[in-house]
Amino acid sequence: MTNATNIHPVANTDINSNTHNQAVGSSELRPLLIALFQQLGLFAQATNLQTDANDNDIDTAQLASILTKHHIGFSVVKHHKQVVAQSIHPFLVVPQDSDAFIVQRRDEALESFDRVSGQWRAIQFKDIPASSHLFIIESLPSSKQNIRAFSAHLAKRTKWYRPVFWLSLLSSITGLAVPLFTMAVYDKVIGGQAPNVLPSIALGAALALAVLIASRLTRANVLASTSNRFARDLSNLTFRRLLSMPLMVLSRVGISNHMARMRNAEKVRTLLSGPGGAGLVDLPFTLIAFVTIALLSGWLVIVPMVMLLLFYLVMKAVNKYAQSASPTISSDYQNSINELAKNLLQLKSSGETDGWNTKFARQCKENCRQNFLYAKRNGLNAAIAHAMSLITALVTVFTGIFLVLNQSISPGALIACVMLIWRITGPAQLAFSSSQKLNMMDSAIKQFDRFMQAGTEHSELRLDTPNTHAAPAISFQHVTLRYSADTEPALSGVSAEIEPGENVAIIGPNACGKTSLLLAAMGVVEAQAGYVTVNSKNLKQYDPEAFRQWAAFCPAEPDLFPGSLAENLRIAKPDASDDELIQALHAAGGHSLFNALNNDLNINLFNRGHTLLSAVEGSYISLARALLKQSTLVILDEPIANRNPAAKEALLNTFSALKGKATVLFTSHDQELIQQADKVIILDKGAVVYAGPIPDQSQNMAATDSEENTQNG
Repeated sequence: MTNATNIHPVANTDINSNTHNQAVGSSELRPLLIALFQQLGLFAQATNLQTDANDNDIDTAQLASILTKHHIGFSVVKHHKQVVAQSIHPFLVVPQDSDAFIVQRRDEALESFDRVSGQWRAIQFKDIPASSHLFIIESLPSSKQNIRAFSAHLAKRTKWYRPVFWLSLLSSITGLAVPLFTMAVYDKVIGGQAPNVLPSIALGAALALAVLIASRLTRANVLASTSNRFARDLSNLTFRRLLSMPLMVLSRVGISNHMARMRNAEKVRTLLSGPGGAGLVDLPFTLIAFVTIALLSGWLVIVPMVMLLLFYLVMKAVNKYAQSASPTISSDYQNSINELAKNLLQLKSSGETDGWNTKFARQCKENCRQNFLYAKRNGLNAAIAHAMSLITALVTVFTGIFLVLNQSISPGALIACVMLIWRITGPAQLAFSSSQKLNMMDSAIKQFDRFMQAGTEHSELRLDTPNTHAAPAISFQHVTLRYSADTEPALSGVSAEIEPGENVAIIGPNACGKTSLLLAAMGVVEAQAGYVTVNSKNLKQYDPEAFRQWAAFCPAEPDLFPGSLAENLRIAKPDASDDELIQALHAAGGHSLFNALNNDLNINLFNRGHTLLSAVEGSYISLARALLKQSTLVILDEPIANRNPAAKEALLNTFSALKGKATVLFTSHDQELIQQADKVIILDKGAVVYAGPIPDQSQNMAATDSEENTQNG
């Protein structure tokens, strides 16, 4: 059996520590991983890694991320002979103080792959350094989704249930010490007038109690450790899955459902390590109490069996009654709180809070009413369960009295049986009171399985990497996009050609589809009909992660994250120097903003969870992020909306510098910015009105007069 300390999930490994990364050269892991992909038959993945400029040097943490990205199941395992003997696919060996290498098992023998000759050579298990970590490949990418993903991931955990089983069995057996000690005192010490045997009986009971306490504490530690690790794995897996899913799918579900998915991991944790976890684990071991009662009192065991059946029928009816009052407004109540947190600044600045107060007061009142009714019925549930436990004990006592009078059993045996009744009714009562948790857990597991079956953006058909060194040509071919079935198309048969290095302005009235066209060019939203090509290759062929890391995008609504100015800028380029950050900020027209922030890149942009920067100031940072990439594909949505002339002049200079070096797509209402473009695409109601060189002034003014007095779109 593999020890629990030998296997670590990827997110929990400590092999990417500084000392380890220094020992394992990041330059050696990339070609080694390419060779591993080729040996696994994953040639598209190998080509993707070989051509991706972002993965020139990788460390062990990035190695794990790449395997996860390509849907390759694996475990990071410490040096362990049994795990190696059970391996199916070739795997990576990453020693602490020497070069990594590839190993595979062939029957009972081991072979190491020589990248120079491309041949396998025989090795012994002792040739694998004891300090090594092994990246064991468990499964390869498959188009068929696992319909029981939760169970599959639970099976990857260390066999925690084995020590839990043996510890529970040990505690259940030693838990008989007190009833048997009491029986011995009544029958032998008191009834047999033999006080001299009391010390030996007491010593045996004390030892059994000591073992009981030790086994319970150890089991609690195992359950807490297992539940925490598994919950952590589920949280990481869910978060990664959310990031890899198409934006259209995520936007339909809503933020509250995404939060619920993340909380599913907590349900696993509380079920196993919460107050009721140990009781649920003990439930199967009530059989030991039944067997003991049968041995001590014979047919008296029928009484708790019949009462347990009655207990089940009564509690099932009571639980159904309690569940009928389950709160139904909780999701609306939580959504109101989320909406308030999101729009708190706008709400306070408007000065109109009466409507919000009234709405929230109604929901709060109804939420409290429903929760009160539910809690009252749950209280009735607990009271009836406790009463049923007492009745079971009383019926056992009264029935046992007749057996004692008939001298079928001894008084001590009757007392021991009554004490053992609580070993049966206690877990049963806990199981019924936890039925809601079990139902919630079952629902969470089914939801997780459905979630893991949903398609992601990453697949074996999307592994091409773009040429990041030259300005790309972009083509829109009959692109049609509809966000929902009950709305008009955002894009309707849009076709346009953009040559490499062109500066293209996308213009039109509000809600005409300008932003949707930019998002389609980024691949963030996928059209229902038509397609987008980049360098004559369908956008759906590109690795979405590699493509978006290359493309520079600035949204119309700025996104700022908690942290400093430098941290917000380095989201686009983590290794950017301070000089590069300042240069990008100035190129975006943010010179005055930087001066207002005392020229301090480390200043915190948030105070108590809220930023004090305006939307215009935040847009300087968003644009600076895009320019910081120095990409050959630049996509900007309203880059200088409502900005000062200095910002416009800085952006015009930036556009001038990018002419011919980068393909630039931008939306704007600004005439001066539009006039410098090489080409315009005019949209109206999602359709192309004109696409080509800049029209003459009269045509251009006619196309934009309708939007002069509207807000930016």
